[in-house]
Amino acid sequence: MATSDDYRWNQLGAAAAYDAAAPVIHPRYIAVQDAVLAAIPFAADQPFRVVDLGSGSGRLVERLLSKFAAASAILMDQSQPFLDLAAARLAPFDGRAACLQRRLQDDWVDDVAPVDLIVSTSAIHHLEPAEKQTLFRKCFAALAQGGVFINGDEHRPASDVEYRALLVQWSEHMHAAVADGRIPESFGATLERWRLRNLEEFGTPRASGDDCLETAEVQVEYLRQAGFATVEVPWSEELWADFVATKA
Repeated sequence: MATSDDYRWNQLGAAAAYDAAAPVIHPRYIAVQDAVLAAIPFAADQPFRVVDLGSGSGRLVERLLSKFAAASAILMDQSQPFLDLAAARLAPFDGRAACLQRRLQDDWVDDVAPVDLIVSTSAIHHLEPAEKQTLFRKCFAALAQGGVFINGDEHRPASDVEYRALLVQWSEHMHAAVADGRIPESFGATLERWRLRNLEEFGTPRASGDDCLETAEVQVEYLRQAGFATVEVPWSEELWADFVATKA
């Protein structure tokens, strides 16, 4: 993943533009969030502490705190502009949300542990395989006994042909959304870089910060190796899935 100096979302304008366009850029944006919220094993009035890894502007936590009236949240992201947007979005929740500027690769466990729930959406796929495995071990360490980690994220099919076809479909969706104004025209250059990296350079080695997608089966095995007693994938559609891992 990029350093704090060159990370693309460290400019407020870029973060705000992405915040506005994200539900269109990601065709399953709301569906992924719906699946994460549906998998949370707590009652609506039950108190619990949750960390959102790679929280962005706080859209998921806003929905979570609205649904679970006694929950409190820590939003963790490496982008201060995203966290500033999140703080403004979550101000109506009267101190139930706090922000923590950290990279997923940082040593953040002692800053948050123990927590009852860890969630993440569309963030962890930017990590290389070894970084994912390290992160999953951190999640296991940060959770209290019985705690749950829910990751709504991108994954790839085993077939390169099927994978590339889904990427082409997604690229066409994004470029059509720019053409008809649902995604700001200013995002055109960013989406073209995405197309070049993921389609024109398809099959070339990935680096941290790229879309480092792996199959659902591989990620389930990573979670088991991290120590989680139960790992399930209750929802999956095209390039997106929800992984639910429970610490016994």
